[in-house]
Amino acid sequence: MKELNWSNLISTNEKLKKFFCLLFLRTFDWHITILLFMVLSSVSQADSSVLEDRSYRFDAGGVGSTVENGAVALTQADLYTPDRGYGWIESPDDDFVRNDLDRSRDAFTIDGVRGERISFRADLPAGDWWVTFWIEAGTEDSSTISLSISDRPQQLGWQAFRPPAEPRNSIQDVFRLYHNRATFGENGFEFRLEGGHDQVRLLGFTMTPDTKPIGTHHLSLLRQISKAGTYGSHVPLDSLLMDLERSLTINPDDAFIVYWREQVRLLALAEKYLNMMGWEWVTRETGLSIFGRFHQAVMILDGLLNRTDRKAYPLYERALWYRGKLLYWLAKERGGRNEISGGHRDLVELYGRFPDNSLLAMYTGKQIDEADACDKLSGAPGAPAWSVAQREALCRLRHIAHWWVNERQAESGEFGGKLGDDVELLRWWTSIIMAGDTTALEGWRRLADCVWNSPKVYRGYAKYASDVEHASEFIADTAPCMAVYDDDPLYTDRLRYSLDYFESLWTGLTSSGNRFFRSAWFSSTEIGSEPPKNRDLGYNTRAAKAVRYLAWKTGDEKAKRLLHEWSKAWVGAAARTDKGKPAGIIPASVRFPDEAINGDEPTWYSANMFWQYYDWIWHAGSMMMDQLLFTYTLTGDEELLTPIYAALDLVRDYEDDYSSPYDQKITSPGSPAWAAAVLKKNKGFWSVVSQWRLLTRDDRYDDLLLAFGTPYTSYRLSGEEQHLLDGLDTLFQSVRYNVPLLTSEVLHTDRVDVRGADLLKAMLTGDGIPESMSPYYAVSWEETDETFTALVTDTGRDRLGVRIFSHAPDHREIIIRLWQTEQGTYRLISRTDEGTIEEKKIEMTERGQRVSLFLPGQKLLRLKLERRND
Repeated sequence: MKELNWSNLISTNEKLKKFFCLLFLRTFDWHITILLFMVLSSVSQADSSVLEDRSYRFDAGGVGSTVENGAVALTQADLYTPDRGYGWIESPDDDFVRNDLDRSRDAFTIDGVRGERISFRADLPAGDWWVTFWIEAGTEDSSTISLSISDRPQQLGWQAFRPPAEPRNSIQDVFRLYHNRATFGENGFEFRLEGGHDQVRLLGFTMTPDTKPIGTHHLSLLRQISKAGTYGSHVPLDSLLMDLERSLTINPDDAFIVYWREQVRLLALAEKYLNMMGWEWVTRETGLSIFGRFHQAVMILDGLLNRTDRKAYPLYERALWYRGKLLYWLAKERGGRNEISGGHRDLVELYGRFPDNSLLAMYTGKQIDEADACDKLSGAPGAPAWSVAQREALCRLRHIAHWWVNERQAESGEFGGKLGDDVELLRWWTSIIMAGDTTALEGWRRLADCVWNSPKVYRGYAKYASDVEHASEFIADTAPCMAVYDDDPLYTDRLRYSLDYFESLWTGLTSSGNRFFRSAWFSSTEIGSEPPKNRDLGYNTRAAKAVRYLAWKTGDEKAKRLLHEWSKAWVGAAARTDKGKPAGIIPASVRFPDEAINGDEPTWYSANMFWQYYDWIWHAGSMMMDQLLFTYTLTGDEELLTPIYAALDLVRDYEDDYSSPYDQKITSPGSPAWAAAVLKKNKGFWSVVSQWRLLTRDDRYDDLLLAFGTPYTSYRLSGEEQHLLDGLDTLFQSVRYNVPLLTSEVLHTDRVDVRGADLLKAMLTGDGIPESMSPYYAVSWEETDETFTALVTDTGRDRLGVRIFSHAPDHREIIIRLWQTEQGTYRLISRTDEGTIEEKKIEMTERGQRVSLFLPGQKLLRLKLERRND
């Protein structure tokens, strides 16, 4: 591409004038002079016409800045004059350089000019042109920039994104793209950009004549482009781009090829960012986060798709598919009505073109059941219904988890969704690992080791201070359970770092002598103490998860003492009635160090700490109740259970009130009736209450548990297996259908939406707490196979009941690990319907002790463990 240079034309004409004057003075022959003038003028005009029909590329920036090869440098000082033929009518205020983005930007997009209002003119010939603008996204997620061309306002068609939870303090790392056809009149090309609520930061722009394909070569290229642009096309864009580049070496001024090279290059860049997913090496290489890459891809695709002839655009389907997919996953990850509606719009339109495509059917909300091995499980004769259902559930979870380990997991241990999200994928793997699955265990181990050695983690916790939900997940979602799965002291020792931070950095004593977290924003080295971050809240229990597992696995006395001190402080906070809080109910947050309930907020329930899930309505105090219940198992301090009783009493007081907590016309937010309505619907709360019931055998609230509790607890209380079957249906609804949306299509690994796995874990281990936040496991299993199923029917520190059924015809030896059983002498009895097949004496000496079991084939085995008093 040659740069636009009106000054060359002007200087050429000046030379011609001088030549004609000298010719006349020397020859005094007007005929010769006029003849030569006409010939040379026609040549000059021909050259001017060719030049003006080419593509022009303006690279905005400062004086001396890097300019893309072949582009016209455009600085703040380049004002329009008729002699120049182009320039600013309203010049920018200054220029800028994005040196922080040198890994993701090129010479054209690394710098630009900015101002509140910018306008420009170029004396191009009348006709139809394609114009493209590269503009920084700036500080806005919903852009207020306006663009007019030749005094006609343009519809930018830019995707609006949900703003970040925490306020943005710098401009974004991405740019917007506008591309469309424009008709220029006699006055040439003129545009005006206005910033709205932000500045305009213009990187550059191009103008290309709207030329049609001429000749067989153009038509051949257009066929290749059209083939590449269809939905599902596997034509490599890089190869197509190379063909276009080769064509330009023959004719660099071919506007048709110049135009399509730019289109394919932009689509290839969007595709590249999409395919980069969330791998950590990509973030280091590009300097862009996963959200930066995905937002950038969407913004590029906006420019390609929001054109007046979009449905006839040869690259339309491929671009539409990429944008729809990106917005679908961004909506699942962050919500946002604009992302939801935008993704739905694109995918529905594409599905309308391909109504028989099963993948598009999935993306548009249809349930598609694709055939797999789990459909063909043959039930063993006499297998209990719970066992048949559990076997299918385990098969489907293994199928998904094994895909991630065998097909997606990198040698580094990553799953490709960024580490902070990869670890959340593990939250439902506990059920299959505790059932003895070694493939999932090896995948977990590789990711846990990857996280531990990651630059994002320093000495056992997040290196950089951020909100606890995100900072804690690196360790909380990987390290504690590894101390259960693996006896290597390495994994237990990793938990001790959190204990040190808990004691000396994260928590402190108030003037009243109570131990609270100093903040909900912290790392392994620092605390964020500016309001509203300087408060303790339920989510801090996730940072303390490693401490709970350490205390449980090793009996560490310091860990137990510190957890007890923290728990007692929260019991005291729950007892207060500040800001209308019902007595005994755990508040949303407690400020450090003055212990003010919810700091300066006017209510006790709305934390207003940037992230919505810190508000009480999301977890109803259940995360802290779990901390209290677990600490009770360590200390026997029954005072720690008073908030659980208070919450249950509140539910009982309003048991017959069926108001919705979201209907403020019926229940006033913060009132006892409102709090009871929230508690009744909160699954986390009932999971903790269920675990409390199984641990204590206290039957005072059994009526409430049967009405609102978990399916597993309803089974334990009633003995009716139908509760289990009904509960597993939730799991089946999420794993029987649309499996690609749980595996190969996933962009955000924390959105592998497997619901109901907690029930499966409870059946297998006796522990139904979500995310295994605290260890209540009664048992786990090793050396099993894919025909193994188990149902824990009774638990306690001195007893255990389990039903086991193997769908294999042959017997085998398996291992049961006893986690909840106290030290002492026990008798283990194994029976089938035919009688006792094994009875043995067991000396319990350690937590997690292994016991070998004989498992007959295709027979229901009833296992009973009881303390011997002789």
